[in-house]
Order: sequence, then structure tokens, then C-alpha cells
Amino acid sequence: MVSWGTVKTILFTLGPIALPKLISYYRSIRRKSHSPDAPIRPTPQHVTRALNILFVTAIIALISTLPYFAPENIFAVTQSRLQIPTDVLFTRLAALRPLAPRDEALKTKLASLDARLLYFTYGPGPLADCLFCNSDDPNSYFYYAFPSIMIPHLLHLFVLGLITSSLFSGREGNIWRTQATIAGAALAVIEMYLVTSFDYKSNTRALRLSDINAFHWRLRIYRGIGMAIVDALLAWGLYLSSTNRAFVTPPTPAERLDASTRLLESTNRKLHALGITRNVFMRDDGLRAATEKYWTTEGKVMSEVFEEREVVDSVQSALTRLDVNQITDEAGKYADSVVAGLQATPVEAIG
Repeated sequence: MVSWGTVKTILFTLGPIALPKLISYYRSIRRKSHSPDAPIRPTPQHVTRALNILFVTAIIALISTLPYFAPENIFAVTQSRLQIPTDVLFTRLAALRPLAPRDEALKTKLASLDARLLYFTYGPGPLADCLFCNSDDPNSYFYYAFPSIMIPHLLHLFVLGLITSSLFSGREGNIWRTQATIAGAALAVIEMYLVTSFDYKSNTRALRLSDINAFHWRLRIYRGIGMAIVDALLAWGLYLSSTNRAFVTPPTPAERLDASTRLLESTNRKLHALGITRNVFMRDDGLRAATEKYWTTEGKVMSEVFEEREVVDSVQSALTRLDVNQITDEAGKYADSVVAGLQATPVEAIG
């Protein structure tokens, strides 16, 4: 297994080179993915609900890394070295708290050095509870610990699948479904690789407690931090894409057709309502008289405005800068296009 010192060396060496490239890569993706036809909008309500759940799951993942929620490490609690006699180890533990039946089962297993090494690899659960495991077959402990390792990842994948489902977060969340599933599955695969590749005998020469690599407890911390990072990245991408700040996906032809159809239906309803309103105005004597009075007054006011000297000069100045014939042709074409659908041919009229 790669040591933490090696990881830090790689990060300090490649970090200054890789970080600027990652920032420029992100900016290029954001610049390309931002569409000028998609204005920035507030976060949709269903996306806000998904972001709240991701925030809660990320906090839970981080809280799970606290020592309070970790299984007890009796060597760390009693400040004992790896080679301490078993009786002395549990005598120290009994001085701190009453021994439980599980401690008695663990006491019988920790008599050998290999069992203690496996204790730091898989934790106290497999050694105390597994009935078919033995130190001669270290893989038996892995088989027993496999479900407990996978359950957090399966729960995490369930949350990611729920968040990115179209029923829960709509189209905005569904576009991240593949990436979220790959990231969640990658965490599980990485943890499986770390567990299977860890040399449990690497602690054999540890003479002090500080020299022992508590792999099981460290792996729990890495798992919680990894899940929190995945949740945070998904929430960040979901927020950017749902508000059209980045990662904007153009609508499909079917979605554009559906949106155009809804717009036409809305416009048709408004025109129908306008026709009904106008019909009411024309049929009511009082409303019709008020309408005629308004347009009569409007005509008088506008004629007086156009007779003012300043307005006359402004109109003449504007006409000298414009092509009146072109404007007249364009107006005629527009009028023809408007009334073209209203003029039925004789055959159509008969039909």
C-alpha cells in the first residue's frame, strides 16, 4: 500500500503543475458549456431539495470520521504496544471499563501475533464475531468484513441514484446520473483495492504504539472524506448546471418541440380571451361608447401633437434620413403576411 508520506510527496511535487492546468481546464469547460441563449436563473425548487439532501449526507459522512463513531481500538485506549501480553492488555482494559462478552471472545483471538496484525487491518468486529475465520487463512477475515465494507458504499450509491433520478430532481439532476454513479462506484472499488493490497504484516516490526499503522481506522476516515467530497462535487455541478452558470446542456429536439407547442397553446388561449373581451365591448352599449370616445379623443390629441412646430421639424428631419419607399414596401409585405391566412380562396370558402 502507498504510504501517506509518498502521497504527500506526490501532491507537493505535482500539485503546483497540475493545479493551474485543472483550473484552466475547468474555465474552458465552463466557457464552452455556457450558452448565451440560457440566462442565469434561480435554483429550481426540486434542485434545492436535492442540494439540501447532499449537504446532509456530506455532513453525515464527515461526522462518521470522528473517533466517537469508530470501533474501539483497545491498543490505543490502553496505550499498549503490539507485543504486550494478552492478560496485561485486558487487565488494563478492565481498569478502564467493565469487560463485555465480546471482549472475552476477542481475548482468545489476540493470543497470536498474526491475529493482532489482522486486528489492525479489519478491526475488532471480524476477530470477535467471525466463527469460521482463523489466522492461518487471512482471507477469511476479508470475506467476513466484505459486507460491512460495502454497506456504506451501497447506501451512498442509493442516495446518489435518488438525487440524480428524474423523478426527484428532474432533468437537471438526471444529466449527472452517470458521473455520480461512476464516482460512487469508484470509491467502493478503491477501498476494495486498498484492503486487498494492504500487507497486514507490515506492522510486525512496530515496537511502539505510534509506529503501528491502524489501517482499519484510517480507512474509515478516508472513506468518509471521499464520500463527502463526491457529494460536494455533485452538489456544485448540480447547482451550476441548474442555474445555467455552467455545464448547460441544450434541449433535445423533442423538448424544443414540446416547449414550442406549449407556447403556441398559451398564445392561442390569450388570443381567444382577447376575442371574447372585444366581443363583450362591442355588444355592450356603454363600453362601446367609452371605446369610441377614447379613440376620438386620442385622434384629437395626436393631431394636435403633430401640428406642433418641434414635432413637424423632427418628422421632416427623420424622413430625410430614411428610405420611405423601402419602409412602405416592408410595411406592405408585413400586412400581406398577416392577412394571408385570413383570406380564403373561393374553393376553400365553398368547402
